[in-house]
Amino acid sequence: MIGRFVSGLVGALVLTTATATAATPPPQPTRGSLPGVTERTGDGQFGKGQAAVVADLNGRPIQLTSYTTVDMRNHGGPFTLWTWQPDRRRFIKSDYGDFAVSPDGRWTVARLQSREEPGKSRLRILDRSTGKSRDVAIQLTDYTPAETDNGGTQYPRMRWPRWSPDGKKLLFTVSLARQDDRSAGVLIVDLPDFTPRFIKIHKALVTVGGFEWNNDGTRFLVRHGRLGSTTVRLYDLQGKATKEYQVRGRPGGNGRGVFSPSGKRFVTACLPLEKAACVWDASTGKAVTRLPVVAGARPTTLGWYDEKHLLISTAAGIGIIDLKGRVTETLLKLGKKSEISPQFSALK
Repeated sequence: MIGRFVSGLVGALVLTTATATAATPPPQPTRGSLPGVTERTGDGQFGKGQAAVVADLNGRPIQLTSYTTVDMRNHGGPFTLWTWQPDRRRFIKSDYGDFAVSPDGRWTVARLQSREEPGKSRLRILDRSTGKSRDVAIQLTDYTPAETDNGGTQYPRMRWPRWSPDGKKLLFTVSLARQDDRSAGVLIVDLPDFTPRFIKIHKALVTVGGFEWNNDGTRFLVRHGRLGSTTVRLYDLQGKATKEYQVRGRPGGNGRGVFSPSGKRFVTACLPLEKAACVWDASTGKAVTRLPVVAGARPTTLGWYDEKHLLISTAAGIGIIDLKGRVTETLLKLGKKSEISPQFSALK
């Protein structure tokens, strides 16, 4: 077990404005510049960066929920998370460690930062349809704590919330205390009672991103092995490995996720420094195509946009490409040195 989980719901915060219902998708970010973006200057310092939404994001199968910026001048830490607030129609600078929005746009989950309670995490889950939020306390202190060289204690770390495609489950990656690039397992939080349960999956490779859902939420997957020689494993909801793909790369979990909506194909960032996106056949594991990723501030393979298109870094910023590598549309225009990591997820 991952400690004695305190899964009681702690209080309820009531907001004044309900911003969405399950039947009405929340409004998406409008065209215009994104606040807080910086870029590295020639003298090693940071200046104002360039980043903007350049397309109408409403009515799409994906949503832009947040982005992370970098600024070494920020004494509170180099990374800042900006979250989209539909009721205010703008991105807000937050103190959250992670943030994710359910596929129907109704629920948000935020992992709260706490330096005062090492080994403990707290999730804040907001129901946008009612404006009420609930806190769920997670205690990690009893699971594989590790002593540090200076007499302190390290604890496991939970990161990267992922909503299941039906919006009924949350998946977190839990890293080992002294091996942050290796997994202790996964934490799954079931709605509507928000009961957490831990599944031990030891030492999967979680350097960039961690565990991800398959296309229908009946399995989750992760990269295994060592950098330069990895596979991708699928697990059922009890933690039993059901399949292993002999493929290269990190699963790309942004947008519609790792698997195409039909589940017939999946995508990985398959070359060092994420210089290419590889599409694989989900039945056989055989390669379908390999697409080059344009170099930029943070070149990356994000995930699927729909059955025939991917979200990916382009020469202009972030865009949609077909499986022949042709850019069909640019969504975000980014400066080549701008420090920004956008987070897209599915939207029904």
